[in-house]
Amino acid sequence: MNTLTLAEVCRRVSLPEHAVIEIVEVGIVTPVAGSAHTWRFDDQTLVVLSRAARLHEDLALDWHGVALALELLEEIDTLRRENEQLRQRLNRFLD
Repeated sequence: MNTLTLAEVCRRVSLPEHAVIEIVEVGIVTPVAGSAHTWRFDDQTLVVLSRAARLHEDLALDWHGVALALELLEEIDTLRRENEQLRQRLNRFLD
């Protein structure tokens, strides 16, 4: 698994280090290894951080609000997938 340092993550998502530290403290992302000074992050962290940064900037949410918004968006995605699966099962019975 390819991991990134805190500095690499900050550079890739254009966030200052203090913002990423706060995002970790809020629980939006979790390092895969290390302590605060040696944190390592996986590639998926970049996707989540980019999405979080957009919500923070576009909607003027604080990081706790971003965490809630991301949780709700994930729940919506889960419900949509479950709904699609149920529709497919229903269609098999109707055909």
